[in-house]
Amino acid sequence: MNSATLRPLPAVDFTQANQCLAVLRNLNATDIDETRMTIARLLEGMSLHPPGPEAHLQVLEEMRGTLDFVLDQAAQRYASRPLPPAAADEETLRGVVSLWQAVAGNYTQLGERAATDPILAVHRALLAHRRMHYSTMAMIEYFRARRELPIGMWRTLHAQFATAERNGVADIRVVDALNETWGAQSTRESYVAMLLIDAAGPYSRTPREFGWLVRWAQRFAPYCELQPSFTPEKNSIYGLDTEADHGLRPAGLLLPEAKVRGLVTKKLAAHIHAVVSQLKKGVAAASLGLGEDCVQPACARLLVSLYRPWGLASAGRKFQRRTLRGQVHLCADPLAMAFFLEGREFAQPSDSTRTSFSETQVFRAFGDRVEEAELTGEQLLARAAQKGYVQEAWDVADQSVVGYRLSRQRGDTRLEHRQLVGVRQTSNERMLLAEISWLQYQQNGALYAGVNLMPGPPQVVAVKLLLNDRTARERYRVGFLIPGVQALKTDVTLVVPAGWFLADRRIEVHNGETPWFARLMKLASRGSNFDRVSFIRE
Repeated sequence: MNSATLRPLPAVDFTQANQCLAVLRNLNATDIDETRMTIARLLEGMSLHPPGPEAHLQVLEEMRGTLDFVLDQAAQRYASRPLPPAAADEETLRGVVSLWQAVAGNYTQLGERAATDPILAVHRALLAHRRMHYSTMAMIEYFRARRELPIGMWRTLHAQFATAERNGVADIRVVDALNETWGAQSTRESYVAMLLIDAAGPYSRTPREFGWLVRWAQRFAPYCELQPSFTPEKNSIYGLDTEADHGLRPAGLLLPEAKVRGLVTKKLAAHIHAVVSQLKKGVAAASLGLGEDCVQPACARLLVSLYRPWGLASAGRKFQRRTLRGQVHLCADPLAMAFFLEGREFAQPSDSTRTSFSETQVFRAFGDRVEEAELTGEQLLARAAQKGYVQEAWDVADQSVVGYRLSRQRGDTRLEHRQLVGVRQTSNERMLLAEISWLQYQQNGALYAGVNLMPGPPQVVAVKLLLNDRTARERYRVGFLIPGVQALKTDVTLVVPAGWFLADRRIEVHNGETPWFARLMKLASRGSNFDRVSFIRE
């Protein structure tokens, strides 16, 4: 956002609330950047030259709806993919966070005046809630951008809640029109909602899921009990070290000497179970307070996935991770994955050109097809470079039976949650298919990723939809056949382009033999660029 292109703010006496309100009421909220800059100037001006206490509060309260809309719209610029620190929308992220913090700062200023001002004293619960709410909104933006939280944000939040408790206002509910479910919220509920968001693995959620997660955390926060101390006999499965710079931790992971509070989620677990049961019976998500935009089956699937972290203090890890040093090569283009698996470009099965480069050279040299020697790793990489197929080197932080935690300091490939990727541990090993499970940029610019491997080894296939008579002219797309693994209790599945799955849909499959037909049965998983499906061969 270039401030030089924005209209100058009219002369405003910030001590006069009527002038500040006039500026607000003349805003065009559809002009996102102009509105952001104008509100930023108002907040800064009122902080330095505040109006009277009640007038200051009136301006802040009237600003809330516009600010919420404008910053949500601005955040869409970086919400779809993890935001690298040097990306073009870095300035947008900083601007959004600074505005949330600026409005929190104005409410904090009023809260400090309330200690000596009898007019403001009656609003202490509201001021504490607003301060907590906007501090959490600043933190949420970092989650939305898949960025590591700056140092100190959690400690600041813990201190704010402690202050509200000391003042006896932490449990007083105040009207909050922005709370879609309850229309009201206490400081404690706002604090607990932030703890729940963090515990739910926000870096592993798609943009749509993350929006639901933030809303549902507010909806379910009243079903949690935040205890003044940690008492295992009262079912405190989560512990909270209020002097540490992080959120909740499973009780067993906190240091014995830490000042630990407990969070009881027994009622929450029971309530989630009841809501899921209602969804399975066909009750509309909106009528259950989950939101008008929540659709099935994605809504129930996300809610079930939240049961373990929210109800059981468990991320559900089945396999122990072990530290591993080294690198793996990661490939994000399905055509490149097919090349590294087969050593040749993907081609239409009907094309006579479905031969590798080396096969063509052999044919030209000897006039007949002879058995081709398997390519070495170096030869494969050399041919990939000719074709423009890229693999990136990632450092391995740790590994389990089913995946890796990887990091890279530099790289050009933009990744998404639940994206299909190919992974090879060495250039001489066969590539495996995997799915990105979570992404996070750290403050030093390094990108960390969780990668879940699919059972292997995969086989490249050509796939084509069978919709009507015109499909004979449709071209094949690259797909993959994933073998079943008895030890993992997985069946054979097909990986097809995103959006292809429809129960009982038929597709044509070609894998070097006579083409065959597959009837799609169930969706095993859905990613950003693929559907993984079970099928019956016909």
